[in-house]
Amino acid sequence: MIKKLKALMRNDARQIWNDPLLMASLLGPIAVIVFARFIVPPLSSWIEQQYAFSIFLYSDFIATFLLLTIPLLSGTFAGLLMLDERDENMISYYAVTPLTRRGYFAYRLFWPCLLTFGLSSLFFICSGITSIRIESLYSVLLLTIEAPCLALFLAAYAANKVEGLALSKISGLLFAGPIIAAFTPFPWSYLGIWIPTYWPAKSYILAVSGESLLSLGAFGIGLVLHLLFFKSMLGSFMKRID
Repeated sequence: MIKKLKALMRNDARQIWNDPLLMASLLGPIAVIVFARFIVPPLSSWIEQQYAFSIFLYSDFIATFLLLTIPLLSGTFAGLLMLDERDENMISYYAVTPLTRRGYFAYRLFWPCLLTFGLSSLFFICSGITSIRIESLYSVLLLTIEAPCLALFLAAYAANKVEGLALSKISGLLFAGPIIAAFTPFPWSYLGIWIPTYWPAKSYILAVSGESLLSLGAFGIGLVLHLLFFKSMLGSFMKRID
């Protein structure tokens, strides 16, 4: 099994090195953190000087918006790899090896989770536009679940890699979640409760507003929704490969 895992890792490294798209998906979250740390502050100062308007008034929304790119890119990265392996019948091959199909899924979904957890945490620590508190962990955990959900969504519903890329662009609609969480007043905010990305943003915004219990409640609702979404996507993918 260890040999198969090493073989998978070597194959992943080779594919990432040879495919600029996969490389961009992997490095994109780091670019987002660099953007937040080094571009947003001078950009904010320039806008304030030119138009007497500070975008830092909306730093909570900017933070949740940029944070969302991390699971989207990590999930796209894993989803495109799974599409390649599905099309080449490699999943059936792994199923009859000591790795087993369950081991393959655990390996393939572990990396986007690890990347999202690590890079989202790094965003909170290094971006300079977030408020670090214990409730920040709620958003990090929900974002971590979103990455494998997106990977499974691409692998389940795309016929090939080209369609996978198209679906990854459509997943940009998920940016509606933090927009509704930040700007939509009650009761219109109900429009966002069915969007998974609404809940990590809502939990963070409530936390920085000092509403710790409401932030915990938003995390609880979001966790249930994310787990249901993950189960649905996993079932769809299993039907696709059976």
